[in-house]
Amino acid sequence: MSTDHYQRLEKYEKEYIGDVILGRRLAGIREQAILTRKELALLSGIPIDELIDYESGQIPISLNRMREIASVLDTDALALITRLLFPAC
Repeated sequence: MSTDHYQRLEKYEKEYIGDVILGRRLAGIREQAILTRKELALLSGIPIDELIDYESGQIPISLNRMREIASVLDTDALALITRLLFPAC
């Protein structure tokens, strides 16, 4: 494989790992709010399969989806993103 191919693969792996970490943190925040996936999906209007994909890191979470989830959690998107990126804060 070429060096360029390895660089693209490495970049993809880093991005994927970031999605997995954020997804796991999102699941933790949902659980702290004492919500099941089904409840969060119903309250946010996000299909449950999509929510599962977010929590497992299979797909990145868009800003619009962050807003929808934050609304259910009675917060704003910026506060939710801050909690996802900096869980100790």
